[in-house]
Amino acid sequence: MPVKIRDKRKMVFIGTGIILTLMAGFLLTSRYLLYADTPQKSDIIVLLPDPELEAMRMKVRQLAGSVYSKYLCIPTSFSLYRIDQDGMSFTAVQNPIVAPGIGIHRQQFEDNIRMDYFLTIKEESGFPKYFENTHVEICLAKKIMDAYGFKSAIFVSSPYHMRRIKIITEKVYGSGYDIKMVPSGFMKKNITSLSALYDIQKTCSEIIKTIWFFCYAHVDR
Repeated sequence: MPVKIRDKRKMVFIGTGIILTLMAGFLLTSRYLLYADTPQKSDIIVLLPDPELEAMRMKVRQLAGSVYSKYLCIPTSFSLYRIDQDGMSFTAVQNPIVAPGIGIHRQQFEDNIRMDYFLTIKEESGFPKYFENTHVEICLAKKIMDAYGFKSAIFVSSPYHMRRIKIITEKVYGSGYDIKMVPSGFMKKNITSLSALYDIQKTCSEIIKTIWFFCYAHVDR
């Protein structure tokens, strides 16, 4: 009988250790995902939207109002805007890489961003089908920057998204470009809080997507 009790205690001890290790791993990973640069004046602001789009719009308007750039790019919708002098309004300009059939001309910065046509974008833009959507957006942003001769950019997205964006931009852009990562500061939640299922879900999603990127990036090499 005492042997069984000791075995149960041992199992509880091991189980508790595993749970604590997993929690610590998630916490460290969550902190790792948070990455931010100090914004500086750049040729263009690149917005990579996700479900927290309104928070990122607020951040873009903050950067525009502070005159960090004169141009805004939303590669998901093939949109390019000139930021007006007041820093609050945006004027659509001709996008040099818009392709027939997939170019969606947005007249309003406030328009909803469609995220359901990446397969078509990949096919018509010549990207491999296994490219993850964020990778495609960053490649499109680089095409626009190269078409205009831009060499510096501020990438704006949700905080948990920024580390993966940094990793991908380093591969896509290489040297010769000055790329800054500026996450939205208006998020309702902090990813380092593991009490919310939302945070755990987003952390897991970023881990999986980052691993997937490293896998196919290695194959590309």
